[in-house]
Amino acid sequence: MTQKEETKMSEFEHVTPEEAGIDSSAIEAFLREEKKAGVELHSFMIVRDGKIAAEGWASPYRKDLRHPMYSFSKTLTATAVGFAVQEGLLSLDDRLTDLFPEYCPPVISDHLAKADLRSLLTMSCGHKSEMTMAEAERFDGNWIRAFLAHPFHFAPGTMFQYNTWGTDLAAAALQKKSGQTLIEYLTPRLFEPLGITDATCASRNMGDDFTKTVQGGGWGMKLTTLDMAKFIWFLEQDGVWDGKRLLNHDYIAQMSARQIETDNEIYNNGDIASNWLKGYGFQNWQCDVPGIWRADGAFGQFGLVIPQKNAVVVLTSCALNTEAELNIVYDTLLPAMKGDGAAEPLPENQAALSSLRSCLEDWQLPVLWGIRAPLLEKQYGKIRYIADSDSYPSVEDFIASPGYFEKDGLSMKAVTFRFEDNVAYLDFELNKKAEHAAPAFAFDPFSPAGRTIPKGNEHLICHDDDPADAVTQTLAVGMDGKVRTSRLTRYSFTASGTFTSPSTFDINVRNTEMIESVNIRATFFRGMLNLEAVGSIPENNVLTIRDISGVHFSSQS
Repeated sequence: MTQKEETKMSEFEHVTPEEAGIDSSAIEAFLREEKKAGVELHSFMIVRDGKIAAEGWASPYRKDLRHPMYSFSKTLTATAVGFAVQEGLLSLDDRLTDLFPEYCPPVISDHLAKADLRSLLTMSCGHKSEMTMAEAERFDGNWIRAFLAHPFHFAPGTMFQYNTWGTDLAAAALQKKSGQTLIEYLTPRLFEPLGITDATCASRNMGDDFTKTVQGGGWGMKLTTLDMAKFIWFLEQDGVWDGKRLLNHDYIAQMSARQIETDNEIYNNGDIASNWLKGYGFQNWQCDVPGIWRADGAFGQFGLVIPQKNAVVVLTSCALNTEAELNIVYDTLLPAMKGDGAAEPLPENQAALSSLRSCLEDWQLPVLWGIRAPLLEKQYGKIRYIADSDSYPSVEDFIASPGYFEKDGLSMKAVTFRFEDNVAYLDFELNKKAEHAAPAFAFDPFSPAGRTIPKGNEHLICHDDDPADAVTQTLAVGMDGKVRTSRLTRYSFTASGTFTSPSTFDINVRNTEMIESVNIRATFFRGMLNLEAVGSIPENNVLTIRDISGVHFSSQS
């Protein structure tokens, strides 16, 4: 029995950073440098020797909230495939044409005929470019049929090209063979042993076959920070948990090894950062620092396996400069981990520890805060503004963040501002709609930031929740430097705001189960109200993820 197999750990024990061989001041420096680089970090957790050395959440994010994983989900999907291979349900050599014969094109090319499950996991199935949603639309939304019809330019296993659809296809193969969704399959094999109870995964419809959905194995997971850390520690421990081997060593070894080079003329068009050019395993990346590999999701959702320090680091964030986010980990945390392998405890440093704890207690994301304007509040408060169109979205759809895909069947009918104490209340009156369609401004997780899903593609995406029955929604906005929380139809939103001119009231709204905040500008002019919502990545105010036209209201006569 190996040393890793002897490791017992039912629950993570909390220790001080110094007990884990890490100087508290280095962790504070890590947080400071991430902020200086413009990275909006939402949470982090450092686990060493199976013990939590440090953790933190930037308010309004909390330890009990799930966070979107984006492509971090891919590593979970690869793990699920590993269990299926271990059980003989799937083989890495399974050909795609054998897994999905009903969706194959009339003429099967030589490269498609050789494409297998292994080539999906290593993102080397043979595609020269990633399939677009427009291609799926040409096949009535049947994205598996579209994927197999997409040209296979290269021999499988020879050329890396990033391919989220390929991961979804691996999840579809698992679902077809097991009769279970990704979450259902992972629950008894991984989630229950690790104590993960809150994982969710969004689904994708099969287009022309509306009776089938496949969970988005390449993009759709949500986990808490603790559950991320449990999963990554399970990988660091070579598939062993609480002294019991769950996933065999051979698969973990293949999964974590460099299976294919990523620095090629197809994937690297000259603007790919170094941390994405060190090679790829089974749905995970090799890092700039040799020996470290990672689960990696868009906008900085990371799980770093650091075998040489017997440690893992997990991060959630809303960032574009994810190269800097990773390099700061290497530059601040890695050198501070004393001891090769197991930790070498450091002497107690009460001053540094107290400073770090104060930093974490005060850690919050920026809020809007200005001087109260009683005259403006009286002028604009308690006026009922009527929408000049019956096609506006509900307030929840209007302020939805990336990862939120489907309209809730409601539309804004009217809005009233109320200013009470240090809170502005926006009371939205809503009409029910007969249709339940996807919004034109929904975020596409498979495309570069800024691309939108056109109308008519609602069958490509779906949401697990039912439409809301509510016909009124109130958004509370803190005006004293503190956010207020409102539970709308599906999610909780935090908001802060202030008057920025005699005719404009700016609001920053955040769905705490999504990654970014949305800025709403309310403009009052001659009895009219205009609302505009713009979502932006914090470190780059020019790039917007979603930018929709204003919603116009007229005051009630």
